Amino acid sequence: MRGIWLILGVVLLAGLAIQVIPVHGQSSSSTCANLSKTFYVASMNADIDPGSADFMATTVSNAESQCAGQLVFILTTNGGDGASMESMIGSIASYQQWGGNFTTLVAPQGAYAFSAGSYIAESSNRIYMEPGTTIGSATPIVSGIPTGEENTTLTKDINAFTSYMQTLTRANGRNYTATGLMVTKGVSYPDDKALQYHVVDGVIQSNTVQGALTYLGVPSSTPINAPDTRSQFISVLSNPNVSSLLFLLGVFAILADIYHPTIILSVIGVVVVALALFGFGVFGASPLAVLLMVIGVGFIFLEVKTAHGISATLGVVVFVVGFLLIFQFPPASSSAPSPSNPIPQQAASFAGIPDITYGLLALLGAAIVIASIYLRSIREALKRRPKVNEPTVLVGKQGRMESDLAPGGKGVAIVSSEEWTVTSSQVLQKGDIITVKAVNGQTLEVERAAY
Repeated sequence: MRGIWLILGVVLLAGLAIQVIPVHGQSSSSTCANLSKTFYVASMNADIDPGSADFMATTVSNAESQCAGQLVFILTTNGGDGASMESMIGSIASYQQWGGNFTTLVAPQGAYAFSAGSYIAESSNRIYMEPGTTIGSATPIVSGIPTGEENTTLTKDINAFTSYMQTLTRANGRNYTATGLMVTKGVSYPDDKALQYHVVDGVIQSNTVQGALTYLGVPSSTPINAPDTRSQFISVLSNPNVSSLLFLLGVFAILADIYHPTIILSVIGVVVVALALFGFGVFGASPLAVLLMVIGVGFIFLEVKTAHGISATLGVVVFVVGFLLIFQFPPASSSAPSPSNPIPQQAASFAGIPDITYGLLALLGAAIVIASIYLRSIREALKRRPKVNEPTVLVGKQGRMESDLAPGGKGVAIVSSEEWTVTSSQVLQKGDIITVKAVNGQTLEVERAAY
């Protein structure tokens, strides 16, 4: 019964978690004096994911609340998922509509704005690079293409993303032909070529971030804001690899507690599962995928009753299918295509999936199957073992009186190295050897031992 309530709790959490919790909304327009003279600086060296989108929304909101008309965003990224990229571009557009000037700075030396990062940069009013930096390689990785439509669908989506990139670039007066090649050919531009082809607005000849900020007119006392704990936490949980492993670990903790009740493991397990489901919700995982994972968990819990390994194995298989569907059907674009915003309807990403994910998932799944069978065998062995503290097992055992005992009264005796309350129809004295005849609750009925 306890296991059923745990399963229902997990299902309820799934229903709540798959509803994506939106990131910060943008601040409403406000009247601020001297907008162009106030700076806000933020720096991010991370993949583009929901945590990054949360950080950008927070950055814009803070800049607006401080009446900062100049926002400098120091960026280094390999890319990430398309939905988060769109969210970040939306935050930038909101700031620009508010009246602010958004500048992307690709720095320090060795930094890069690849894939989704190049779209974010090109949506800025100004882009500057330091020597030794790179921008480009913006060809999307499109998922969920129907079988037989790979070529036509991929071509359509690349064309759409090309148009999207060129729209962003053209709106800010840069070379949209050159940025279009970032998408169609995967071209990357080092700082000098980026300036030559007017992909960016300038290359700042500085070896330090602070030097580049000084060139842009940022006062030296201006703090550089980095992602806070909230944004980093969202980034970790929104990684489907991490969320899936957390989900399985939480299930294992609950399963272990069913076999060996402690309550603590159940609480930990439910919390971990809730965090995993929250991560799936932030990532925008398909409800079907999450449902399959929950059904898989149900089969794993069923192993408590069946104890032959088939249910646990089937549960892991169903869980893995749901996990794979998360990647096959990633979140769709949050913006509908339009002439001014030609984002394709097909979901897209700008980062690959590491193979180690599937290896870890397989190992953890196998561990759950083996552990469930092992824990079941331990539980059955414990159930067959006599209970040490069960008074009925003391019948026939001998002990020694620790006090005098009148007929019908109560005294104290040592039996099996423990003190017990005893009663007898005989007169017994301290030190007498006695034999247990029967058990009445926690009181032993005894008599003088025969020799």
